[in-house]
Amino acid sequence: MTIKTFWTILLKIIGLWFVFSFFEVAIQFVSTLFYFNKENGIQEITITVLLISLSMLIYTFLLWFFLFKTNWIINKLKLDKGFTEEKIDLNISNKTVLSITIIIIGGLLIIENFPNFCKQFFLFFQQKNIFRQDPNAGNIIFHFVKTIIGYILLTNSKFLANLISKKTETEKDEMNL
Repeated sequence: MTIKTFWTILLKIIGLWFVFSFFEVAIQFVSTLFYFNKENGIQEITITVLLISLSMLIYTFLLWFFLFKTNWIINKLKLDKGFTEEKIDLNISNKTVLSITIIIIGGLLIIENFPNFCKQFFLFFQQKNIFRQDPNAGNIIFHFVKTIIGYILLTNSKFLANLISKKTETEKDEMNL
């Protein structure tokens, strides 16, 4: 594996992490719109919508750069310069690298969301709210779903890596025809 390939993989992993963060911001944006009422002024609503739109724009920009402009980032930051050797000797297959990446992303999802889920769940029972009336019910469900997705990624990493590899191989075969 070349140094440039290593940095490309690393930057794309960061880009995938931005995808998960983008969805979280998008869901918060939608849930924020539901909590506005007649008491909120136009100025407050406008500022909130502009700030959330700005953050979604920044996430979109970062996501686009990390997933689709990785070579530009590597060249501008000169990440592949200054190494004594041109190649990193790793005898790891692509499926193994994908599997490790999926495990890391799944683990990070669990580490980030399980404590938030437990906290929201504890606060729900502490306040003795009815689930439909609780304003944090959406957060409980959201953190629970992300925790489950992290668990699924951890436990099915080899299957997902094989699926991604198979999809990539079929796309290469179609391009050669």
